[in-house]
Amino acid sequence: MKFPADLMHQKAVAEDLCVSLVTLWRARHSNLPGFPAPVIYRNMVFWRKCDLGRLEDALMKFEGRSKFEERRFYSRRVAALASARPQPKRIKRVRRADRRQQKLF
Repeated sequence: MKFPADLMHQKAVAEDLCVSLVTLWRARHSNLPGFPAPVIYRNMVFWRKCDLGRLEDALMKFEGRSKFEERRFYSRRVAALASARPQPKRIKRVRRADRRQQKLF
């Protein structure tokens, strides 16, 4: 399968930057500022060759697995607590008979 010459497969990028594929995935999903967006083609991940410098700079800012997992755990915990928060009870309205209508019957 032929790919454009300006794209590099994520395995080649990981080898060039001396990181694992999982590190690339974590960095991509951690919303790092300045992290270049990959090109996804038929469920395959590519990066542009011109973005490799920016990618390397962004990976230097990446704080690693522990910070990524900590933020992920925290966001899941907050979501679980928000959904477990007791909802305010609805006040049941009791309808009382309207005395004006009693005269009709």
